[in-house]
Amino acid sequence: MLKRDSSKKILFILSIWVIGFAAIFTLNNLKKTQAKQSDSVVMTTYALTQVADTLHMDLAGIPNTQYPIPKRYKNTDKVGAPNAPSMEKIKKLNPDTVYSVTTLRSMQGKSYKANKINVTYLNLQTVDHLKTTLNTLAKRYDKQVYADKFINKLDRNILKVKQKNKNNDSKKVLVLFGMPGGGYLQATTNSYIGSLVKDTNNIVIQPKNSQGEYISVNMEQIQKEKPEVVICLAHAMPEMVEKSFKEEFSSNQMWQELPAFQNKRVYYLREPVYSSTANMNVIKALNGIDKIVNEK
Repeated sequence: MLKRDSSKKILFILSIWVIGFAAIFTLNNLKKTQAKQSDSVVMTTYALTQVADTLHMDLAGIPNTQYPIPKRYKNTDKVGAPNAPSMEKIKKLNPDTVYSVTTLRSMQGKSYKANKINVTYLNLQTVDHLKTTLNTLAKRYDKQVYADKFINKLDRNILKVKQKNKNNDSKKVLVLFGMPGGGYLQATTNSYIGSLVKDTNNIVIQPKNSQGEYISVNMEQIQKEKPEVVICLAHAMPEMVEKSFKEEFSSNQMWQELPAFQNKRVYYLREPVYSSTANMNVIKALNGIDKIVNEK
């Protein structure tokens, strides 16, 4: 009887110890999470604001934008245009971290340094870079559950598109990136739209071993490759850029000789779904590119 009572006492003490340890562990994790989430963060581009919203992050500042702002940030302070954020507004918010994108580093780096603002550049160059950025922020702010949920959904959609097209002949696709003023570049698979075309089991026309996102247009190579589909994307002022593209195409007979023009497979894409950087519209953009390129 004495042994049985002793055993019960030991089990009771062990139970109390386990419960206490679990409570302390949970409390410590909660404090850790709260500490990380209490960091004051400013996102300076719309794409990064979308990423933060997907991860359920709190933000102290967001960029001015013409596009719909996520509900959680309706009353969040604005810090100016993504290409030229206001250093004064950012400093006034006194954030722990400011996030921008790698493509703006050369344009904005000196301003941040001169104003002693701690800025971190995130890469949204391609679909894979988007996944890396999601995981980077999720790890820092304890939001992995949200990152995993979105990335798993994205991977399922990419696999679905690839499986659907695995028996189709790959099409040669030329991606052009236009800018206000009439200038334009040729996009590679190192660009966002180029990576989406690649994920649909098609071929982006580009020189071998291309390193950059965008390169100068090589008309000789384009004529040789004979693109079956041409995708035109505007960096800004889409109406102006689209008009410039059409003027260029109609005034240069070489374009009209390409299969894409002869078969009327030239498409003009616009933001926010189709952008120069990867964003949270990626699944919609993937399915849109798939429909455009793999149209029967």
